[in-house]
Amino acid sequence: MSLQPAGGDQFVNVTGVGSVVVSNTGVALRRIIIPGTYVGSVEFYNSATVAGTAASNNIINIGLPNTNQYRSIDVNANARNGLVYAATGTPVLTFTWD
Repeated sequence: MSLQPAGGDQFVNVTGVGSVVVSNTGVALRRIIIPGTYVGSVEFYNSATVAGTAASNNIINIGLPNTNQYRSIDVNANARNGLVYAATGTPVLTFTWD
């Protein structure tokens, strides 16, 4: 497996805590790549702003500890309003979107 996204996809490395607006327009969350062991959680939301992180906007939660080896999760979810992630703990992962 490669750490590079498929052609055309953009990628973001999550390495710290907080909420981040990835895009304030419609996008598709393609894949989440978990490279190792860490403790925390990362939640993805269908929202154009950090204020839109309500449960009804949640796309997927990655709850950790993750003690597995390298893993890739295909999500392929449309976020019509935008894409926000909220990270806690010591998250280390990459996700691709377009």
